[in-house]
Amino acid sequence: MPQESIIDTSKPNAGRIYDYILGGNHNFEVDRQAAAKILQLLPSLQKVLRLQRWCLQDVATELTKRRGFDIIIDFASGLPTNDHIHHVVPKGTKIIYSDWDPVVVDYAQEILKGTSDVHYFHADARRPEELLNRPEVEEILGGRRNVGIVYWGVSGFLADDDIAHAAKFLYEWSDKNNVWAFNLLGADMDTSDPQALMVGKIYEQMGSPLYPRSKESYIGLLHPWKADKGGFVRLLEWHGLDEKEIAAEDKRSWGQGGGGYGSYLVK
Repeated sequence: MPQESIIDTSKPNAGRIYDYILGGNHNFEVDRQAAAKILQLLPSLQKVLRLQRWCLQDVATELTKRRGFDIIIDFASGLPTNDHIHHVVPKGTKIIYSDWDPVVVDYAQEILKGTSDVHYFHADARRPEELLNRPEVEEILGGRRNVGIVYWGVSGFLADDDIAHAAKFLYEWSDKNNVWAFNLLGADMDTSDPQALMVGKIYEQMGSPLYPRSKESYIGLLHPWKADKGGFVRLLEWHGLDEKEIAAEDKRSWGQGGGGYGSYLVK
């Protein structure tokens, strides 16, 4: 991910495009133009991204209200708008957001100004140690490692070695009872689909190439983590969205999961 494309606001940015498609206002005209091109190729993308956000809210509720975590560490968070994690967790839950894009981080810190127990740092999901070894984060954690970890809507932008590295580091760093909520973004996408190929080229031009892979490939990269008893669930089933909301031709592009699968990974 070349840094010059990250900080240059004259070029489209994946995080800001995501924000625009979700209805946010932290984006630029160049992002809106790129979003229009992508939506022309994949009209259901807005529904797919909305499904991702709904499922992320489900994750936040599950990790806090059902599994009892009072600290959530979210990687590649994007802009904390439109009902992000901190909107749905119990009061007093500490949220640590992060993103690799300094423009997004600046916007996010402005958005969150004055919001208690919510923190936002510049860090790369490919190297989780960058975030977890920051003195400010270590101070927030106070030596604790029994936390909920989230990688949602980002894995399709991470190379194989990056996912394998993150999995190994987080496994060694975390408490034995930790849970890692992980979204297999783009799993089983049809890589020969013309629409998917065109969208892939657009993201590559922005410096955020997509890495489509099978569910089985994801599972191998995530070792030694394993899915809990719930297994790997299609996002369409995860949130209970009516499958008719996603057109058949779009499922061919995105895969039958409607944006991949989700799982709670455990040791």
